[in-house]
Amino acid sequence: MKIAILGFTKIKYMPYMHFYLDQIDHQENDVHLIYWKRDDNPDSALPDGVKGHAFDYPMSDALPLRKKVPGILKFGRFAKKALKELRPDFLIVLHSTTGISIYRILAAKYKEKYIFDYRDVTYEEIPFYGRMVRRIAENSALCFTSSDGFRKYLPSDPGPLTSHNITNVSFRADIASVLPRSKNIPVRIAFWGLLRNQKINQAFIEKLGNDDRFELHYYGRAQGSMLSLMEESTKKYKNVFFHGEYKPNDRLEMAKNTDIIHNIFDLNDRTMPIAMSNKYYDGPLFGLPQLCTKGSLMGSLCTRYGVGLECDPFEDDFAEQVYKYYTELDNTAFLKAADKELARVLTEVEQGA
Repeated sequence: MKIAILGFTKIKYMPYMHFYLDQIDHQENDVHLIYWKRDDNPDSALPDGVKGHAFDYPMSDALPLRKKVPGILKFGRFAKKALKELRPDFLIVLHSTTGISIYRILAAKYKEKYIFDYRDVTYEEIPFYGRMVRRIAENSALCFTSSDGFRKYLPSDPGPLTSHNITNVSFRADIASVLPRSKNIPVRIAFWGLLRNQKINQAFIEKLGNDDRFELHYYGRAQGSMLSLMEESTKKYKNVFFHGEYKPNDRLEMAKNTDIIHNIFDLNDRTMPIAMSNKYYDGPLFGLPQLCTKGSLMGSLCTRYGVGLECDPFEDDFAEQVYKYYTELDNTAFLKAADKELARVLTEVEQGA
């Protein structure tokens, strides 16, 4: 069988595709990846046994929608041409925007011959867009979502399966040598991933910047106002560090040099209050506590399962809350909670495989 995986970004930003690749017998199937090379920075290598078809068209993630539309349309034409030439038997469609860009082909030629991976909220509040997303899910052979909070955008019958944003599970054994961790002052708080939510991070930095009880470390891609914030903050505050982009495997060393994960996002963001980020899973995986946004899905889960602190950087005593949480944390009890939460997540991953 010939299988085509379609993704809306670079290889390095789609580690969750391995959830599907791990289920494919590469001796029996011909696997292709159609993806978008959106900048000129180094990318991860193609997975073993996968043939790549890259749409090379740089486009900043910081652009407003009206300026992204031409690129989205061009990617759609590239993907449709690739599908016409490859003539795959089955598709794996990563992201709703990917599905929208090839909507007619999915409806006409691949009904019930594709998996739809719904991993992020984009423009579903626009009525016609939301209807198209639901139709893509309805016509799929199987639909997965990365967060139960996203189910409101998808049909309930048949309901989607949950596909957690957890990768590199083998890191759990690699990190064991530093567990349980000793307490460090200053407390090293780290964010890794795509840097966004300029307003919330500015508040975060203003509350903890130049407080010698803390160090703030930012790893990842920053564009537009977030890049400006990083540049200005590293100059203004002696305890704020911006390390730039990293490779997926770098997360292990980053985690070894971290005491708390910064997993806070803006509640006004239409996606993050109901999303499940990779960093939520990195907490139990690396045996690290995390800070999550008060009032968000991840915030309620980190409180329920005892793996982090639900907090708000806009509160006056934010710094005191974080310092008290960290210094009073029972590391042994925390690791038991982290192991239990990791086991729960991996059980659900196995059920969806």
